[in-house]
Amino acid sequence: MTTVLRHPRPGYMWDWWAVDAQEFLVQFSGGPAPEHLLVHVDRVDAAAAWAEENRPAWFNDALPPLHAFSCNGELPVYTRNGVPNSPLRLSDAPAVVADVAALVELHKAVGSTWTVYLDEGWV
Repeated sequence: MTTVLRHPRPGYMWDWWAVDAQEFLVQFSGGPAPEHLLVHVDRVDAAAAWAEENRPAWFNDALPPLHAFSCNGELPVYTRNGVPNSPLRLSDAPAVVADVAALVELHKAVGSTWTVYLDEGWV
């Protein structure tokens, strides 16, 4: 089943979260999101604001405690930023972030070499 991806606000950098098949937290930045997530844009914004304020390590160049991918904003391709030594599980995430991540379940686990390519929808 393909999920349509759209930018919630064209030109605006947007962070959102998902959970993979092994219940690890995954962060996506700078690109489109699954269309059904857009109805929860206020919750996603609140999670991003909380994370930026309380967990700045998630957003710097050091290895974050979660699987993190970024998109250049133009092409529908997300590329991994780094591989965490001890990935954060959904159950260990702050409630504001976990509530958003639970809205998007990936169909497979995010392994150490996995890159997400989004050609015509959600893979």
